[in-house]
Amino acid sequence: MRTNQNTLRLMVATTFGQHGRGGIDRLTDLIIDTIDQRGDLGVKAVRLVTRGQKNIYWALVVFAQALVRFAIAASRGEVDLIHIQLAWRGSAYRKLIIAAVARYFGVPYIVHLHAGQFDRFWSTCGTYLRRRINRLFEDSAAIIVLGNYGARVILDRLPTLQDKITILPNASTSPNQPNPGRSESERIRISFLGRLEPEKGVPQLVDALGKLAWRADWTATIAGSGELQQTRAQAQRLGIADRVDFPGWLDPSETAALLQQTDILALPSFIETLPMAVIEAFAHGVAVVATPVGAVPEVIAHGRNGLLVPVGHVEELASALDQLLENGTLRRSLGEAARRDHAERYEINAYITRLVSIWRKAAQC
Repeated sequence: MRTNQNTLRLMVATTFGQHGRGGIDRLTDLIIDTIDQRGDLGVKAVRLVTRGQKNIYWALVVFAQALVRFAIAASRGEVDLIHIQLAWRGSAYRKLIIAAVARYFGVPYIVHLHAGQFDRFWSTCGTYLRRRINRLFEDSAAIIVLGNYGARVILDRLPTLQDKITILPNASTSPNQPNPGRSESERIRISFLGRLEPEKGVPQLVDALGKLAWRADWTATIAGSGELQQTRAQAQRLGIADRVDFPGWLDPSETAALLQQTDILALPSFIETLPMAVIEAFAHGVAVVATPVGAVPEVIAHGRNGLLVPVGHVEELASALDQLLENGTLRRSLGEAARRDHAERYEINAYITRLVSIWRKAAQC
C-alpha cells in the first residue's frame, strides 16, 4: 500500500544511468532533477539502469540487477508505473524483457520511443521478434514519440494504437544568461555536439569546414566521443586542425558553457529522431544548421529558426555555413527565433507538466 495516496511511484528504465553519454540519458537526468526540485508534482521517480557505461560483460550484470530490483519492487507493490526508454538492437531486447516482467506483476508501462534507427530495425528483424515488439506497444498504457515521424513509425504497422500515442518533443532548461554573441568581437564559433561517427555526418562536416579554410573568421569545436582519432586526422589532412578543437565528450555544464560561446551549431546527421543538441542550441539562441531527418524538420523551419541542408551534401552544408558566417543579421535572427521557440515549446518545466499528466493517466492515479 502507498504511504501517500497522491504520490506516484515511478521507475524510469534507461540505458546508461545518471550522467550517461547519450541524449536520452541527459533528458532523463533533467526529468528526474526537475521532479526532485518540484514538490508540487507528487511524483517519486528513480532510475532503473539497464546497461551501464562499461563493457558488454558488465552490461549483462547491470541488466540482471535491474531485473531483480524491478521484480522485487513490483512484487511488493512499490512501483505504480514504469517508463521504458526504447531505442533499437540491445535496448529493444532489454526493454522487451522488462515489459514482460511488468505484465507479469501487473505494473502498467509507458514506451518512450527515441531511436532514429528503430524503423529499419523493426522492419528487418525476424518474425518472432517483430511480434514481441508489436506486443510491447500493444500492451503499453501509453506511447510517447518525439514527433510525427515517430508516430508514423508505429502507426504504419499498428494503426489501431492511434489513441495511445502522444507526441512530446525533447526539452531542456533555459540558460540564466542569453548567448552573449561572442562573434561581435572574436572569430565566429561553429560547434558540433554528439557522437563522432558517420551516422552523425561528422566526415561531411569536417569536409565542409575544409572548404571554408580560405575564410579566416571562424573556429570550430567538434565535441563528443567516438571516432576521435580518425576525425582529427581528417582535419589535419584538410589543413584545418589548428582551427578545430576536439574536447571529447562534454557533461551538461560543459555543454552549456560551449553553447554560450557558440554562434552556429552544425548537426548534419544521416539518422536522428530529435537530438538534444538542437533543443539545447535553441535554448541558447544559437543558429542551427541540420539535416531534415527524423523529427528535425518538425522543429526547424528553414530560414526562420535554422537552416536545413540535404543529407550527405558537403557542398550545400559548406554553403549554408558560409552564408551564416557572412551574414551576421541572418545568424542572429535565426538564433532569436530559436530561443523564442524554445521558451514556448521546449522548456523543461512545461514538458514535465505534460509528462506527469501522461504518467498519472497511464497509472490511473
